[in-house]
Amino acid sequence: MAKAAAATLAEASSHNVPPAVFLKHYREIRDLKQAHAETGTAIARAKKAAKNDGVDLDALKILEKLAELDTDEAELQIKHLQIYAGWLELPIGTQLNMWGKPEAATVDAKAAEEQREWEAGSNGYKAGEAGHERETNPHEPGSAEYAAWDKSWARGHKVFLNDQKKIAGEMGKAANGANGTNGHTAPRKRGRPKSSEAQAASL
Repeated sequence: MAKAAAATLAEASSHNVPPAVFLKHYREIRDLKQAHAETGTAIARAKKAAKNDGVDLDALKILEKLAELDTDEAELQIKHLQIYAGWLELPIGTQLNMWGKPEAATVDAKAAEEQREWEAGSNGYKAGEAGHERETNPHEPGSAEYAAWDKSWARGHKVFLNDQKKIAGEMGKAANGANGTNGHTAPRKRGRPKSSEAQAASL
């Protein structure tokens, strides 16, 4: 059992996944989550493909969480993790050299460009979904990143507008309910108005 665990750890430590392959799977999984694609099915398939290519899904999960934070907050969480691990006397980081220090592979220019464009698009979508103005595009006009951000902003903004319509509709229903109309005009009573009855009686 111990030998099997050590062999598995040694295999995981070698981590021979090319950067372009990892980045491709990372983008695919994030895009599916952003699009809320068929809940678990499509995402499960994407994760299985990533695992088959050697991607460490547990490490990817941690990275996804950190990627949602701004840089300062992400660095703070990593710092706190190291502090808490020290308090618990967990040997995290002390055995990194057990299997030899792996050399980080260099991301080629094409993969790096694809990742930058994807990041720009992802940020553009978030900006549009949050209701930010289109003019807040932080990239150089005419650049690939600018175009990716702008295109994704339009998709995100549609989601924002649909959400606003839903909110307005729910607020309208709530207001009508508070007035006792439930969205319908109160029915008119039959018969003569009281003022007419009073006039008839006085004749």
